[in-house]
Amino acid sequence: MLIRSLIIVALTVGQLAAAEPAWKNQLSAAVPGPFMPAPSGIIDLQVSWKGMVSAGQLRMQWAPPDVNKPGFYVVRSTAESTGLASMLFPYQNRFWAELDPASLKPRLFHATETDDKETKTTDVHYFNDHVEYQESTKALGNGRVSEKNLEFKFAPVFDIFSAMLMVRSQKLDNGDQIILVVQPFETAHLVHVTVKGHEVHNDRKTIRLSVSMDRISRKTLNLKPYKKLNGDATLWLSDDADRIPVELRAEVFIGDVRATLTNYKKS
Repeated sequence: MLIRSLIIVALTVGQLAAAEPAWKNQLSAAVPGPFMPAPSGIIDLQVSWKGMVSAGQLRMQWAPPDVNKPGFYVVRSTAESTGLASMLFPYQNRFWAELDPASLKPRLFHATETDDKETKTTDVHYFNDHVEYQESTKALGNGRVSEKNLEFKFAPVFDIFSAMLMVRSQKLDNGDQIILVVQPFETAHLVHVTVKGHEVHNDRKTIRLSVSMDRISRKTLNLKPYKKLNGDATLWLSDDADRIPVELRAEVFIGDVRATLTNYKKS
């Protein structure tokens, strides 16, 4: 479900890519807000697809106490499809992220993903002026291994978890907007997060956010539609000091997908 492509930029195209894109001035300042750091804890979410109750499970661990990584804030997560969805779309993943606890800027994002055809291992390294992407894919049928190495010359860029932590750290008053460049895998995206309101959702006080995104061309830095997301996604965060995800709803290319909080435990 992830787009993988290798682009070699010619000299003239490279000159175009070096120019600052028009959307750069829209980016939010990469400065954390008052709600940080996120407390150490475990967050469990139930994933549903097209109304099926048990389509998948997701567990995120913020700052797990059993990890000794001095100077870094660590996030790890696991997910898998379940029930009928596991027969239609068998999938498992393990994610690991390391970021600066003061700036919330990422250092490393590591992912291992397995579906019915292959196992893909990804390492994304984030630097002050660029991002380096490394991928190794092993076919489950014949064991053939392919590798890919790419570079995205832009900064600042966030991974999934550092972007989540940066957003949750902000004040999030009604109408606030946060715009970030996020690259968790091969392709970078321009992500718009808008605060739509404060309301009770699933019997909790929440902050309702609208999330949209566009793909960023590595060749020109021009924006392209992100066709796997049909319309804006909606995310509810708990309206308290923890600001954990309560529910995510998105209409994607495989249909209606939701992730709903089932358990939260502080470490």
